Amino acid sequence: MITEPEEGIFRVAIPVPLPLRFVYSYVITLPQGVLVVDLGMDTPEARDVWQRASETLGLRPGRVWGIVITHFHPDHIGLSSFAQALWECPVMMLEEEKDTAYQVFTEHLSFSSFFTQHGLPATDVHVLDEERTWAQGVKLPAVIQGLHANTYLGDLQVIEQKGHTDHQLVLYWPSRELLFTGDQVLDRITPNISFWPDADPDPLASYLTSLKTLQTLPVKLALPAHEALIVALSDRIDEIVAHHHERAQQVLTRISQPHTAYEVAQSLFRRPLTPSQWRFALSETLAHLEYLRLRGQVTCITTDSVTRYVRLTP
Repeated sequence: MITEPEEGIFRVAIPVPLPLRFVYSYVITLPQGVLVVDLGMDTPEARDVWQRASETLGLRPGRVWGIVITHFHPDHIGLSSFAQALWECPVMMLEEEKDTAYQVFTEHLSFSSFFTQHGLPATDVHVLDEERTWAQGVKLPAVIQGLHANTYLGDLQVIEQKGHTDHQLVLYWPSRELLFTGDQVLDRITPNISFWPDADPDPLASYLTSLKTLQTLPVKLALPAHEALIVALSDRIDEIVAHHHERAQQVLTRISQPHTAYEVAQSLFRRPLTPSQWRFALSETLAHLEYLRLRGQVTCITTDSVTRYVRLTP
């Protein structure tokens, strides 16, 4: 469960009850102490893995300098209270992302009206609300230390990367040309880019712009939170960008007549999906629809509290 892809950097596979199966956490040895990046979901199995990894790697209070959470999703932040108590160290994330985490996991927001507006049947909305147990199970530390973009944690530069969430961070080690990408760049799949109420109004554009900044960095190895390590980072980014432009064109072909985002998502995602997966399939479809709308290729019409999108004739 533990590998050492680079000297002094340990990759710990933390099991998660999700299709991706693992979150890869990184234990980074620095002169100031050990920095741990991301943690996994709070499950008995994950706690057991961290207990054993702590013994193997000598992680203990006084040696662990801090915990960095790349973004607020439960498979990254879920174990933050447990790990803080285990190692007696601060938990850190970007200031704005920290605020989002407290809002999501203390207010237990419901998106029923949002999903209904975009065409999800009422029976399915009910299932989605019941299924949000992952949010109820996240217990945040009383205090999370806010970080700021373009500052440093020892040798590591904190870089904000929008898109997957509004304020995800990645860590860049310039002298070693290493990049800890969180969920921003993955080796095989494309990270979920979703449109949500009261959040970034154009998350896909933010994501594509953020990726371009990563391509300016000299990187010999990218270390993501899921799947395999990435050697050719710039090439992988080109593939992801091409995928999103292709998906936007696929969306356009489906809305010569007005359709809800849910109807469009049904035509795009043909395999069976769980309630959680439908939540993200719908919100990702909305990200593409809003991307196209904001560029004058699509308009939307709201009737009886239901929004439908239609392609504009050039």
